[in-house]
Amino acid sequence: MPDAETQRKLIEILRILSESTDEMGARKIAEEMNRRGYNLGERAVRYHLRMLDERGFTRKHGYLGRVLTATGEEELNQALVTDRIGFVSTRIKEIELMITYDPATNTGDVAVNICYIPKDRFEEALKTIKSVIAAGYAISPKIKIADEGEEILENDVPPGSVAFASTCSITLDGVLLKYGIPVNLKYGGILRVQDGQVRRFTDVIDYSGTSINPMSVFTSRKMTSVNQVIETGTGGVLANVREIPIAAVDKAQQLMDQMKAAEFLGVVSRCEPVRPLLGVPIELGKCGIVEYSGINPFAAFGELGIKTRILPLAAVMNIRDLKKLE
Repeated sequence: MPDAETQRKLIEILRILSESTDEMGARKIAEEMNRRGYNLGERAVRYHLRMLDERGFTRKHGYLGRVLTATGEEELNQALVTDRIGFVSTRIKEIELMITYDPATNTGDVAVNICYIPKDRFEEALKTIKSVIAAGYAISPKIKIADEGEEILENDVPPGSVAFASTCSITLDGVLLKYGIPVNLKYGGILRVQDGQVRRFTDVIDYSGTSINPMSVFTSRKMTSVNQVIETGTGGVLANVREIPIAAVDKAQQLMDQMKAAEFLGVVSRCEPVRPLLGVPIELGKCGIVEYSGINPFAAFGELGIKTRILPLAAVMNIRDLKKLE
């Protein structure tokens, strides 16, 4: 009998298949599971699909595709599935605890986002990600690139594709926690930039009340204008807001200065006890930190019409595996 966590994953896969109008393969299911807060690579999804096949809940259809059976539909209707509201926050906390990065030595594991693009758009994408990093709207100049047939975080890069891994802003939260500073990632949103100056948030989503990562919402709806900001100085970029206790400001600032020295450059504001901060509320007794999102380079891809498959907060990766773009 599968444990409770495996049961939740199996039911969620059944839910995904029931919501689809066509058969789905492991890659598409893995992408949707990630959007819903479950960190499963393609290999893990294939393992779970075999379990569902054995129980008669799914069956193969087409080339490596799966569909839901009548038995699977009945199982889904009867299953008690926990509401996903707030699950993204739980996933964030898990990743934060996995981060081992030490800014003083520039070693350890950082959180990363993954993006797959068509290989024939690689040169354009590479030029774009360089411009986003140079303009300061990414987290770090260090990325990882995996070609078709190679593996990235236990996922095979499909034929005709290239994968990018970028540093995720959650790395800062993991570092703060490691040094005993409580941190709460509050909002993700669109940050308005005008004439090169940060103004305010125009749209935000509270992480505690969503079942889908806010960065996925804003990129899928094409609400960013990262390239426009780089070219004209005006537009909207992705950013996050986190809160820490006012009593921890000095230590937090010291850590952020160390991260800046190690080329973590995405922090917009220092620890600000301002309420509201750039248009969003900050809890009494707390101060806010605004940081650009590591998804900004990938949002810029989409703005250019490059087909993207983005996996926010995919996993952790050793900082040594990320290379600085020259």
